[in-house]
Amino acid sequence: MVRSIVPTIILMRIALYFLNYWLPPFLCMGLIFFLSSLSNPPSPDVGLEGIDKFFHFTAYAGLSFWVMRAFLSVNQEVSSYLPWAATILVVILYAASDEWHQLYVKTRTPDIADWIADSLGGVFGAFAMYAWQRFSGDFPN
Repeated sequence: MVRSIVPTIILMRIALYFLNYWLPPFLCMGLIFFLSSLSNPPSPDVGLEGIDKFFHFTAYAGLSFWVMRAFLSVNQEVSSYLPWAATILVVILYAASDEWHQLYVKTRTPDIADWIADSLGGVFGAFAMYAWQRFSGDFPN
């Protein structure tokens, strides 16, 4: 009886770990992909030129938060550069793939300025998460 319960408990822990740490960044990526797939994505008209770059920055800073959180769940050693370097790399590459994806969406075109805003948001989000953990000593669950 105990032998059959142990693998189940291990599988449940793995599933909960995935749901808690890795599902949020994938959901965020899915939302970005979905919005990028729309020919006319929703955009609030606030009358400011270039406001879309702020939304790009914010979306990718959020993605960076979730990706960094997932990587930190694997390696919580704050002095290690690996979690934040991996986060920045993943987010910048995802931003590039998002712009490339827009080549195939009707009425959409890739824009290097969008990729730069995405990348800067990703870098900001990674460093903000790094600073939060380093100075507060708290790991955001």
